[in-house]
Amino acid sequence: MDEPTEPTRGSLPAERSSSRSAADGLRDLVERLLDWLRGRRGSALAGVSTATTMRNVVDADALAEETPPKWEVGHDVVTYGSGTLTDALVFRHAPTRQELVVMPERNTDPAGETSFYHADRARGVRHLLSIRADSLAAALDYILDRIGRFERLFTGRGTELPSGYTDSAEL
Repeated sequence: MDEPTEPTRGSLPAERSSSRSAADGLRDLVERLLDWLRGRRGSALAGVSTATTMRNVVDADALAEETPPKWEVGHDVVTYGSGTLTDALVFRHAPTRQELVVMPERNTDPAGETSFYHADRARGVRHLLSIRADSLAAALDYILDRIGRFERLFTGRGTELPSGYTDSAEL
């Protein structure tokens, strides 16, 4: 038991114990990583498909010229249904941070039936309104025709939302 204990060094794996330097090992790692990335480059794009969105069918700048001065018009990406995303058109009343959001009923048909939402940025809430339109054109006509009523409501001078409709013939 009184035998002296000698410290011993373990041996390095054969790959590292040869004359290879740390720089060579790093170079090999980088080369393997680049090879892996090159192999994935084509596969990632193979699954991509195109889709028409509101951004493709609505010129927000031209539409902004038709809205009152305190309103901004733009696009936003919002949650649609059970978590998918869609491009929506947003009419933002800057002084009150209130928004009217025009969103397609079917994510794949931005010019078709639309739903309207009221978003209150001050409180962080969005509510579906009982207003629907059978086409994007009818929805835009509706908003532009009644935007003054929404502004009165948002500034506390109105008491109820403009009446909704389900058919563009009621415009």
